[in-house]
Order: sequence, then structure tokens, then C-alpha cells
Amino acid sequence: MPDDWDEHDDIAAGSSCPMPNCGELAVAYRSTDGVERDHSEPWEFTCPRCGIDFTVPEDELIFQSVPSKWLLAGVQAA
Repeated sequence: MPDDWDEHDDIAAGSSCPMPNCGELAVAYRSTDGVERDHSEPWEFTCPRCGIDFTVPEDELIFQSVPSKWLLAGVQAA
């Protein structure tokens, strides 16, 4: 984990949708305010493809604790 943890406004985690025949990547964001460093609580996701809500324990995430600005670093608006 980076040393500048407290400098990030929010972090992201990703998981695949558990619905059969979906498997879409879902990304969730959390504020670092009030989040324990061990991230022991499960993450809540909404699938962008089929719309179901689901939770995922920390040990089953595809990625976690990624600052959200890293995910959007290459995105430019036209």
C-alpha cells in the first residue's frame, strides 16, 4: 500500500458480476475517511450491465485500494 494513503479522497475496488452469463466488471468507490486500514468490511457493488446489487468480501476482489484518480488518469472529455 502506498505511503500517501491519507492523501487520497477515495479508493476503488473491482469485482466481476456473479450473475450467470454476465460477469461484467463492477467498480465501487469508498472515501478513505472512516475506512479502516485493514478494509475488513465487504464491498458493495452494482453491476453496470444487469443492474444487480451484490457484496464481495475483501479476499475475493479483483483489485482493491486503488486511488480512484488512477483509474481516471487517462480519461479526457471532448
